[in-house]
Amino acid sequence: MLKYDKPLIAALIGVLATLPYEIITRVLVFIGIGKYSVYQLTSLVITIDRPSTIIGMILSCTVGGSVTILFYYAIKKLGRDYLVLKGASFSLIVWVLMEAIFVWLIEGPELIDPRPLTDYYIHMIGSIFFGVTFSILLRFYLFRKSNVT
Repeated sequence: MLKYDKPLIAALIGVLATLPYEIITRVLVFIGIGKYSVYQLTSLVITIDRPSTIIGMILSCTVGGSVTILFYYAIKKLGRDYLVLKGASFSLIVWVLMEAIFVWLIEGPELIDPRPLTDYYIHMIGSIFFGVTFSILLRFYLFRKSNVT
């Protein structure tokens, strides 16, 4: 594997890690705990008041890939110990920042009705799963003893 392939693989891992996040939030929305899945919520940044799974998937995959590349470079500097804990923590920090931006752009100007509090909880849980997923995949595909450069 070439050295410059690793950020691309990290981005692909980030894209794949959005799937468990969407599945978890979609299931919790289906059973009535939340209002929007992660793809639906993300799409509101573009569509304002019309949730779209496809647009949300494209945006979430873009953000997920970018976040994972940032995490990959941070881990190269900070070290690989406690990788899953670092991944979950990093994902939660990004979730807080993204929620702040979302509230400022969409909910603050009242472009959509305020979401129920449970919606924040399901997205926080989904974000933890995203972080755990991408950190496990990074460990397996990029940070194995034989792959480290």
